[in-house]
Amino acid sequence: MKKLLSLLLGLAMIMSLMCGSVMTVSAADPSVTLPYSTITISKGKTVSLKAKVSGVSKYTLVWTSSDKSIVSVTDEGKITGVKKGSADVTVAIKNTDASTKVKVTVGTPVTGVTVSEKSISVKAGSTYKISAKVFPSNASNKSLICSSSDKKVATVSKDGVIKGIKSGSTTITVKAADGSGKKATVTVKVTAGNKPSGKTTGSFDKNVTAKELTSNMKIGWNLGNSLDALGSGMSSETAWGNPKTTKAMIDDIKAQGFNTIRIPVSWGRHTDKDGNVDEQWMKRVKEVVDYAYKNDMYVILNSHHDNEYYDIGGCAKSDKTYKASEKKMTKLWTQIANEFKKYNEHLIFETLNEPRTEGSAKEWTGGTGAEREVVNNLNSAIVSAIRATGGNNEYRYIMVPAYAATSNMGALRAMKLPDDERIIVSVHAYSPYNYAMNSGYSKKFSDSDKKELDKFFSDLNSLFISKGIQVVIGEFGATNKGDEADRCLWAEYYIKGAAKYGIPCVWWDNNSGDSEGGECFGIYNRKTGEWTFKDLADTLIRSAK
Repeated sequence: MKKLLSLLLGLAMIMSLMCGSVMTVSAADPSVTLPYSTITISKGKTVSLKAKVSGVSKYTLVWTSSDKSIVSVTDEGKITGVKKGSADVTVAIKNTDASTKVKVTVGTPVTGVTVSEKSISVKAGSTYKISAKVFPSNASNKSLICSSSDKKVATVSKDGVIKGIKSGSTTITVKAADGSGKKATVTVKVTAGNKPSGKTTGSFDKNVTAKELTSNMKIGWNLGNSLDALGSGMSSETAWGNPKTTKAMIDDIKAQGFNTIRIPVSWGRHTDKDGNVDEQWMKRVKEVVDYAYKNDMYVILNSHHDNEYYDIGGCAKSDKTYKASEKKMTKLWTQIANEFKKYNEHLIFETLNEPRTEGSAKEWTGGTGAEREVVNNLNSAIVSAIRATGGNNEYRYIMVPAYAATSNMGALRAMKLPDDERIIVSVHAYSPYNYAMNSGYSKKFSDSDKKELDKFFSDLNSLFISKGIQVVIGEFGATNKGDEADRCLWAEYYIKGAAKYGIPCVWWDNNSGDSEGGECFGIYNRKTGEWTFKDLADTLIRSAK
């Protein structure tokens, strides 16, 4: 009897170990998700949120609101709008770390979405931008989400730019992002004809990759404080004391060994009230671009010192201001792109220069979240406008900056790159700051300065290069402190450090002569045609080989 009792007890223990019916064991970690990341509801409206749980079979959900005076939530996940505003509703699996949240806005939900076309036909390799409207016009969240039912046939960017990939049909869905479920669709038929063949259009090499392009760019020089100077009419080119740019100047730059030139241009003061660029100004810009382009140099053409034209700070505060600025900048770039659409891959466009809110507390420290979002949106809008002009601009590489073109890693991480395969990140890096920019700091290039540069380039690699996104340092330099020998040491270390990751650098030259102090970056004298700091210029070229 004792043996039988022992046997029964043993079996009971084994069964209890095997059975596990009173507790849940899962190989996967528990997780919980919601169907929305954001949702808009009316005041007094109640909506049931459905949470999806995985990794556990028995659980208890805990629902909380970050502000019950705006949004209340029951134990069953029913939310109710109490008053206008926004609050986060969080759902968590009790006794685990698993949770997720949805931003709930009590306001005006979207009641409808319409698109400009119900069906379109686009050739493979070409793009077409659709426009969509949200109703009512005072909806709290007007954001839209675009998707393609077959990305192998056609893709669509977040801005509604459809790109044909191969022959076939697909459906593009434009859906309200506020959780209302409102949407509209566009039937897209893609036909053969313009699909990129890999051959050049004229002399444009469609096969060149961003990595190959930036590798070929090697070392560059900025024509600073000339076409970007702020003045009136055609005389603005010399408004800041620099002589009118000549072909001989650019020939000198090429002869020294620079094969890339960045031509900063201010456009805003050269447009009329309707945003049309002055014909004589466009002609002059083209003339200077040709000095370099026809000399087989890579040319970066941008919009420079135009902050007052697009007003980042105003855009961050007012949707109306943003729409007006986007309209101005897309019209501007449409004109520039059309003027240069036949140029080959040696011409690179750069959407904006150091876009920022001038005089603000965070002007040079990465800006606010709203300001960074404005820059992201303007970049995308400008890229779409350039692509829409067709020709070689369908394939041209375009450089885009973060807020203020900063080297601040926080702002760089906040970048949302345009949905485009031919984008290069533009960064300005006068680094390390104390050595390169701070005139009151030591003239000696130190080991700690080297470590700072090492980390900077490593961070750029982690953030972009390692992910297949190329970077160009569109502006760099070390101000003159009467220390050319140390500047040569710094320049060699800087350029070789960047080259390790395939990053070309473009020296900022404002033709400051041999002056000492802050922002004295001139190395070539445009009045005499002589190199003010020849050893430094030679170091730049030698280090880039």
